[in-house]
Amino acid sequence: MDVRNLIENKVFSVSEFNNFVNDILTPLVVTIEGEISEWKVSRGNLVWFTLKDEKQSLKGFSLTYRIRMPVEVGMRVKVHGRPKIFGKSGSFVFDTEYLELSGEGSIQKSFLLLKARLEKEGLFAIERKRVLPRFPKTIGLITSEGAAAYTDFLKHLSARLGGLEIIFIPVAVQGKTTVREVVAAFDYFNRSKNRPDVVVLTRGGGSLEDLQYFNSEEIVRAVFGSASPVICAIGHERDVTLCELSADVRAATPTAAAQLAVADRQELLSELSNINTTCKLKLTKRLQTLKHQLNFSTQELLAQISEKTRGLRMVFEKIQAAFPQLVSHLELLQQRAKGLKIFLISLAPQNVLARGYSIVKKSGKILKDTQDIKIGDKLDIQFARGALTAGVEKITND
Repeated sequence: MDVRNLIENKVFSVSEFNNFVNDILTPLVVTIEGEISEWKVSRGNLVWFTLKDEKQSLKGFSLTYRIRMPVEVGMRVKVHGRPKIFGKSGSFVFDTEYLELSGEGSIQKSFLLLKARLEKEGLFAIERKRVLPRFPKTIGLITSEGAAAYTDFLKHLSARLGGLEIIFIPVAVQGKTTVREVVAAFDYFNRSKNRPDVVVLTRGGGSLEDLQYFNSEEIVRAVFGSASPVICAIGHERDVTLCELSADVRAATPTAAAQLAVADRQELLSELSNINTTCKLKLTKRLQTLKHQLNFSTQELLAQISEKTRGLRMVFEKIQAAFPQLVSHLELLQQRAKGLKIFLISLAPQNVLARGYSIVKKSGKILKDTQDIKIGDKLDIQFARGALTAGVEKITND
């Protein structure tokens, strides 16, 4: 049956016709290029715009999360999506799934708008940039597999220093999946238990349109929020993208990124040789200084010993000169001591008793005065030889 005849003979309701047209149009994925003549965001997430060329215009619709860069009226863009009729209003619009800037003027204008906003937030501040580790063990690499940037980076990396672990995440570096894949790669590294010591995001050169994905706010914030220090090398030296400004270090090329990521083997060997030479020179100089100090200290010590020796010799000579007098004085002291000894011996109680004296006691107490005695008391008398007890018959006090 002829479809045209079927359609011509069928009477559609409005809803049926809109659905019929959508069934035909919706499967069509189309890319349209034009200039933004109107741009409006409603309810915080609905985007309505008008796209025009020199002759006609087209209404467009999208959601804010699909728009990955600042857009203003007058910018030239490419929109990827599907033609569609909105049921309630019956409006024919282009349902935009992805939008990219077209033309250097639009890209540059969007670049400057986003740069000013992110710069105000502090994403490019020098003081928050981290220092790269001198000797990383693990490097995270984000780039396109098989691209020149990938080959150049690994080639120069292995030539400079071996023994590194490279965790490679292949991503698209151009096209509508670029932003999503690069952001996912950074998210993977941030959550990884084996977090790399440094992350390298790189791609080769290209036009301003080719590099515009690396000016997207999502990638810039992913670089800024990386748990590991980031080296960005996007395009050639003259190309500066926003993700490079938010990185800890910007490299002009993938080769330069490898040179910044790891030290050169020959440079390290040369540095070690220089350190060895410097240490030897410092050690030799220090030993010479210590030798001079030791010689000086030895001479000073010998001088002090000589001085002390002279002093001791003088003291000895004085003692030696005074020795005869000391001997004579010592002999005199010995004689005096002998006399004192004889005198002390003579004063001993037994020797005193031997000379005719006696000790008189009353009730065990030595008596010294007749007043302590009365007639009839019994007294104990101790002689040099023997003792006796006597009674008192008479007392004389003279």
